[in-house]
Amino acid sequence: MADSNNKRKERSEGGAKGGGRDARGGKRAKGGSNGKWQTPHQQIKIASKSSGRIEPGDRGIWATCVKGKEGKATEELRSLLEESAEKFYGISVESSKKNDEEDDEDATGSVDDIEASIRKEVAAHKDPAEKLFSAVYLDIQCVLFFKTRSPIDPADLVHRICEDAASGRVRKLRFVNRLTPMSMIGKATEKDVEEVGQAVLGSHFRLAGEVAKSEESVAYSYAIRPTIRNHSTLKRDTVIKQVASLVNDNHKVNLTKPDKVIIIEIYQTICGMSVVGDDWEKLKRYNLYELQSPPSTKPKSGGLADAKPKATPESVNTDETRALLENSSSN
Repeated sequence: MADSNNKRKERSEGGAKGGGRDARGGKRAKGGSNGKWQTPHQQIKIASKSSGRIEPGDRGIWATCVKGKEGKATEELRSLLEESAEKFYGISVESSKKNDEEDDEDATGSVDDIEASIRKEVAAHKDPAEKLFSAVYLDIQCVLFFKTRSPIDPADLVHRICEDAASGRVRKLRFVNRLTPMSMIGKATEKDVEEVGQAVLGSHFRLAGEVAKSEESVAYSYAIRPTIRNHSTLKRDTVIKQVASLVNDNHKVNLTKPDKVIIIEIYQTICGMSVVGDDWEKLKRYNLYELQSPPSTKPKSGGLADAKPKATPESVNTDETRALLENSSSN
């Protein structure tokens, strides 16, 4: 018995000295990830984060979707965007994706959908040819983002899609809710908000301090609609006043029936902006689900913007009105 114990001890000590096995349990140490094992989902998540992110200078489309169906919504929206690019601009986008639309999905199935979608996106980034629409992984529920590239204009594309949806010319969507175009994206700082604002607003409004180019220039009225997610540095009132200060005084604020609406989206460290037309409210603020639903149908759950109860114009514009009035009085 003593000889047997000594042999076990010698084997254990020999393995520890050789470095091939762990001295405690005798198991060989794992390599390649500092001994930390990663699930396939974690590996895909890390790869997708390193291969695509929203950066200053980008433009694209935010979307909200049904909770737990982010993977399905990504494929559904990708298909819609590619079909619309071909329909409106004559740009054909090759696609080999398969869209499984089973109704009975459990939580595991939803995770598999997300992983499959991310795998496709990671593989797409290895393709040297730049894609018209590239999904970006976001660590947030119910929210998607697609980068777009020239010649696609996000604001024009989303407007056309919503017009078709309102007329019944878009197939019924199951997972995607609201679309929000971003004409330009910068960092979520006061400096970048001003730079992005000047670049985006300059093609729609006469900017502050700018001399009128012609007497026939139209003095559009406007309203500002900011949305802030996962960000605490810039405050809503501050953003409204800063953007309003960029617009020339010949453009008046109209919070009920503006000619144009300035949309601002702040998410973590980025800020995007776009300008939409006077039919934004008529088109349900570009909510595809509401555009495709009968008037009596309640909105489905999911999506940060869609989860809030519909507010009256007075309650929606309270903060904006106060900020704009303070800005006017200070001038």
